[in-house]
Formats: sequence, structure tokens, C-alpha cells
Amino acid sequence: MNLTDLDSCSIFERALDADPSVQLRLSYTEMEMKLKSRNVRYASNPFDRAISLLPRVDQLWYKYVYLEELLQNVTGGRQVFEQWTQWEPDDKAWQAYIKMEERYNELDRDSVICGWWIAVRPDLRVWVKWANFEEERGKLDNARQVFQTALQFFGDEEEQVGKA
Repeated sequence: MNLTDLDSCSIFERALDADPSVQLRLSYTEMEMKLKSRNVRYASNPFDRAISLLPRVDQLWYKYVYLEELLQNVTGGRQVFEQWTQWEPDDKAWQAYIKMEERYNELDRDSVICGWWIAVRPDLRVWVKWANFEEERGKLDNARQVFQTALQFFGDEEEQVGKA
């Protein structure tokens, strides 16, 4: 018996009503990406639902961004990351966002993202990563400004300044 794409989707939808597990959602989104190889854009619908129901499951977000990049929809990938960062994900998510922008040579956007990251997680190592990024791309004035702002933020706490 051959199932049509619509039958497969329908089966997954009913299964999700009974068992809305993360693994089943991942299987559904992967199936959508494979079945819709002729028209992958439809695969974003299960991702939209999955991330709205399970916003703390990083794997769903990563796969959604991957789909957008597969479609060469950088703006869509950016929108997914921006939506994700509102949930204040772990550092790996922020770094993945920065790496995506680097792949498309959007280095000025990387600086903006680093600023957002600092606002969410003003950890010393994040400040240092940002300053190093600015230095690596030859923006020494920006790197100096990041370090100066970090020193102002942390004040005269000798231990914190020593770490920097």
C-alpha cells in the first residue's frame, strides 16, 4: 500500500494528538522535509507548530534554521534565530546564529548579535568572545570599545578584571 504525502501528514497529525513527544515531532518534521523535496516550503508548517509548543527544544530550532538555509532563505533563517533568542537559549545557539551570519559575510550583523547576547547573558567570557571577534576582523577600535564597556560593566572587581 502506498501512502500519499497527505496520508502521511494526516497520520503524523493524529499521532501527535495522542503523543506530542519531542521525538515524534522531530520525525514528523524530518518526514516533511523528505516528502516535500519537490516543495520543501511546506515543511516549515510543522516546525512552526513544534517550536511554538516546545520552545526549549534546541534541536527543533537548529533543524528549522537548517531548513531555511536549505531553501536559501537567509532572511527566514534570521527570523527563526531572532524568534529563538527571545527564549534566551544557551550559548551554542547564539554562536550558531553568529556563524550563520559569518557564512553570508554579514559581519556587522554579528556585532549586533553579540550585543544582544551580552544583554541576555552578560558573562565575562561572552564579552571576551565579542572583543576577539572584533579584533579578528580588524576592527580594533570596536574591540577596544567592547573591552572598555566590559570593564565599566564589571567595575573594579579585581577578580573579574583579571579574568578579562
